[in-house]
Amino acid sequence: MIFPFVKRARAYVVFTLEYLLGLSTYGDYHGFDIYKYKRIRDELIKGKKLKRRFLCDPHPCSREDILLVHTEEYLRRIKDPVYVNQLLKIQMNSMWDSSVLEYFKAVTGGTMFATALSLKNGTAAFNLGGGFHHAHRDRGEGFCLINDLAIAIEKFRRKRKFSKALIIDLDYHQGNGNASIYKDDPDVFTLSIHAEQWETLEGVAMKDVLVDSAIGDEDYLDVVRENLEWLEGRFTPEMVFYIAGSDPYEKDELADMKISREAMLRRNMMVYDFVKGKKLPLVVVPGGGYGKDSWHIYADFISRVLSR
Repeated sequence: MIFPFVKRARAYVVFTLEYLLGLSTYGDYHGFDIYKYKRIRDELIKGKKLKRRFLCDPHPCSREDILLVHTEEYLRRIKDPVYVNQLLKIQMNSMWDSSVLEYFKAVTGGTMFATALSLKNGTAAFNLGGGFHHAHRDRGEGFCLINDLAIAIEKFRRKRKFSKALIIDLDYHQGNGNASIYKDDPDVFTLSIHAEQWETLEGVAMKDVLVDSAIGDEDYLDVVRENLEWLEGRFTPEMVFYIAGSDPYEKDELADMKISREAMLRRNMMVYDFVKGKKLPLVVVPGGGYGKDSWHIYADFISRVLSR
């Protein structure tokens, strides 16, 4: 993959109109607003937070990239649109329609591009899509077809850009796909703080924290803070990936947590400041978030970082 030259910025934003393809053609996709990526981009530009030269257009990931993480057999199956539509439980437009897979490849390419930008410039890079943390090596799950973060990690570890990575996952749902992929790898630590646990996993470098969905703002922020502090001295990453799931937000249409918009921003900035304090490259992806209001949470986060 060839990355175009981009002038250094406080933070970079990765987006392409290909993020609107595929799933958007299927109408109401389980409450997921596919247009939220564009809404975020438009809001950042309209509010003069983001200069267009720092908005970066990625290439889709390749077959070889997918095989860095997923099995040959699984890749063969997801090339079948019928299988993909059954897996994701969406209505099929045509048995020949491969646009859903192309959507996931585009967003995964975006996470890879964000990783390249962050490593090159030592700063934060936000992909406006991604965080497919339920995808395992040999199967998809929970609206996640391929695992964009794992593919980015493996791509750049093979390039020897870093060896130790930390995944901080604050989505409403457990990041079970990432934990499963890396449970035997001491160089990739997965920290998942969630209100819905999908499976019980044990690994050499992981921590799952289950919170009550009725938790309030301050207690939730305390849990996040305590676990970031807990990482000190236990794992020393060279690269950090943050899944900034917006589904703990009180207006989310699928989850049942009641975290306010203000507290969501404080949470996100807490993670950002934790990583920035260590002067580490950071890639941020939005993860889950459902309904017409979810896009505000990620837009707030990027806007605050760009305004500093």
